[in-house]
Amino acid sequence: MSCSKLFPERSGYEHKICSLHLGAANGSEGLRTARELYPDLILLDYMMPGISGKEVFITLATSEDERLRRTPVVMLTAKTDNHHEQRELLELGMAAYLCKPFGHHELLNVIDNVLITSQIKERNRVLEAESRQSFVSTVRALISLLSIKDNYTGEHSTMTADLAERVARSFNLPDTEVMHIKLGGLLHDIGKIGVPECILCKPGYLSPEEIVVMRQHVHYGEQALAGVPHMETVRAIVKHHHEWWNGGGYPEGLKGEEISLGTRIVTAADAYDAMTSDRPYRRRLSQATAIERLRAAAGLQFDALVVEKLVECLSTYNAEHAPTLSLKFLERLHHAA
Repeated sequence: MSCSKLFPERSGYEHKICSLHLGAANGSEGLRTARELYPDLILLDYMMPGISGKEVFITLATSEDERLRRTPVVMLTAKTDNHHEQRELLELGMAAYLCKPFGHHELLNVIDNVLITSQIKERNRVLEAESRQSFVSTVRALISLLSIKDNYTGEHSTMTADLAERVARSFNLPDTEVMHIKLGGLLHDIGKIGVPECILCKPGYLSPEEIVVMRQHVHYGEQALAGVPHMETVRAIVKHHHEWWNGGGYPEGLKGEEISLGTRIVTAADAYDAMTSDRPYRRRLSQATAIERLRAAAGLQFDALVVEKLVECLSTYNAEHAPTLSLKFLERLHHAA
């Protein structure tokens, strides 16, 4: 069918389709054309020589080429009794499913709607990418500030995040939850940016007055993340990672399962890495001693099940090879949120 017959009143479509020669005699040729020219829209007949329109669409929808996956496809078919298959294709991302017979105006209206929807999706995609980059930049800036303020705290946070991720995975938690727990471990001490260095780096035990100031870091951390989107779970971890299983912690005296599992995991990982790191007021403890202290505090300071999961993970954990924060991890986290 000629372009003038298919689009008699839409000269814009006629000019574009005819000038680019986007017609294809069969599915294989159509796929080649799509890969070469990246059309704005594909009109796909269900019944074609060789591979069917359904097979062509599935090939496009599962392509490694993101631009092809995003290309809107309108299926044209004479089949009217395949509602299950129509639903299946729409769930895979097909833009529209148009059953024959249909008039020129009906087809043109569908094309208009699909193109408008595609443009909106593309704008949203760009905005989402910009938002994701802003999120990544914000988190990286916070981590850099913490490392500048106190290099030990920066290194400790990375180790805590890695160990917390391992423990979280041992609970078979969903990937999104694991990523939030890892980020909670990474940022659990971010509020120490607001603690005076004379207290933060003091080469000795803190006085009662200094302890009060130090404990404010959980509030500073929560406030620092208040304006960052998708951080609700992480903010809760930051605020409550000094709560105790028996209710003896701070800032709110939560106990037992009032404390989220992610927070309980970060609390135990935090304590282990702190005990096995050198501090100005003491030398690091051995792994065996740290494990002994964790188990002694199980049911008091720590969730006993979390402690045992952590101990299991330590059998294959090498802190010297703990991975650093990656851009890919932050992008996955933001995308999942």
